[in-house]
Amino acid sequence: MTAVMANRNFRRLWTGSAVSMFGSEVAELAVPLLAIGVLAATPGELGTLRTAQFLPFLLATLPLGLLVDRRRRLPLMVGADLGRFALILVIPLAVWAGVAGIELLYAVMFLAGVLTVLYQVADFALVPELVAPDQLVDANGKLAAAQSANEIGARGFGGLLVQAASAPVAMLVNALTYLVSALALHGIDVVEAARPASSRPSWAELTAGLREALRNRFVRALLGEATTFNFFNEAFVLGLMLFAVRDVGLGPVQIGLVFTAGGVGSFLGAWFGSRATGRFGYGRVLLITLILGNTAPVLVALAGPDPVATMALLCSVFVVMGVGIGIANVHAVTLRQAALPERLRGRVNAAYRLISWGAIPLGASLGGLLAATTSARTAMVAGACGMVLATLWVAFSPVRRLTSIDEAARLSHVRSAAPRPRPGGST
Repeated sequence: MTAVMANRNFRRLWTGSAVSMFGSEVAELAVPLLAIGVLAATPGELGTLRTAQFLPFLLATLPLGLLVDRRRRLPLMVGADLGRFALILVIPLAVWAGVAGIELLYAVMFLAGVLTVLYQVADFALVPELVAPDQLVDANGKLAAAQSANEIGARGFGGLLVQAASAPVAMLVNALTYLVSALALHGIDVVEAARPASSRPSWAELTAGLREALRNRFVRALLGEATTFNFFNEAFVLGLMLFAVRDVGLGPVQIGLVFTAGGVGSFLGAWFGSRATGRFGYGRVLLITLILGNTAPVLVALAGPDPVATMALLCSVFVVMGVGIGIANVHAVTLRQAALPERLRGRVNAAYRLISWGAIPLGASLGGLLAATTSARTAMVAGACGMVLATLWVAFSPVRRLTSIDEAARLSHVRSAAPRPRPGGST
C-alpha cells in the first residue's frame, strides 16, 4: 500500500469518489442511449440534453466556488451526493410510470449538474487538506486511476446493463452509487482549516478566482487547453454516438467496449505517468502526452460503414487517446493545486470549470447543429480536428519548460508576492 493509500481519510475519499464515478460512467452511456432509444430524441434534442447537463458549469461555478471557500468542504460534498441520489432516482421511476419525457430529462440532468459542480469544486479544494504536500501527485494519480478504471469497467458494464436490462435500470444503479459515496464520505474525520466569516459576497470576491486563473501563467495555459479540448470533444463524442448507433449499427455493448478501450489507456497513463515525469521532466511529459491524446482522434476520419473495422479503429484510437489524456490530466490537476494559494483554491477551480466545462454545452450545441444540418460523421470528424488545436496553448507557454511541480509552485508564489507596478511608474 502506498503512503497516500495508508491515509484512512484519503481512502474513504477515494472509495466514495470511485463508487460515484462508477455510476457516473454508467450514466455517460445510459443517458444518451435512453434519450435515443427510449425517448426517440432527435440530434438537436440530444445536443440540448448535453447542454442542459453541463450548463451549470457556466451558471453556477463562481457562486459555488465562493461557497466552497467559505464553508467546510466535506458536508457540501455529502449533501451533493445525497441530492444527486434523489434526482437521478426520478428518471427510472418516471420511465416505469410512463410519464418520462425529454423535458423531464433536461430538468433532472441540469439540477444534477449543479450538484456535480458543487461536489467537484469542493473535492478539488479538500484533497490538499487530507494529504501531505509531497503526496499530492500520488493522490491525484490514484483518483485519476480510479476514474480510468471506472471508464474501463463501468462503461462496458453500462453497455451490458442497457442491453440486458434497460437504460432505466442503469440509471437506478447510477443513483445508488451516489448514496454509497455519501456514506463513505461521512466517515472522514478531518478538521478543516478555518474559513473567513460569512458576509454578503461582493463582485470582487466572486471574481477573485477568475482573475487568479487568468493571471497565473501556468493555470492560464492549462485553462486554454482544457477549454479548447472540451468544446471540440463534446462535438466529437456527440457525433460519434449518433454515427455509431444510426450509421454503423453498433449496439450498447459495442459502444461500451469503445469507451472501455479509452479507459484502459487512461488507467495506464494515470497509474504510471509519474514515472515518466521523474525521468523526462514535468513540462516535456505533459506536452508530449497532450500531443498524443489530442491528435489521435483525427484517425476517426478513416471510419466507414463496416461494423467490425469501425470497432477496431475506434478502440485503437480511444486507447491511444486515453494514455495521453490520463497522464496529462494527473499533471494538470497537480500543477493547479500546487500553483494556487489555499484560500483561493475553491474559487479558482470554480472559475477554471466555469470556462473549461462551460465550453461543453457550447460544444454540444455545435455538435447537435452539425449533426442535424450535415451528418453525424461530419460532427465527429470536425470535433476531432478541432481537438488538435488544444495542444497549442501548452506548446507556446512556460508550462513546457517546467522540470517539476515544486518549480511551478515556487515560481507562482514568487510572482504572487511581487509588488504590482503602479500606473505611471515602476517598482
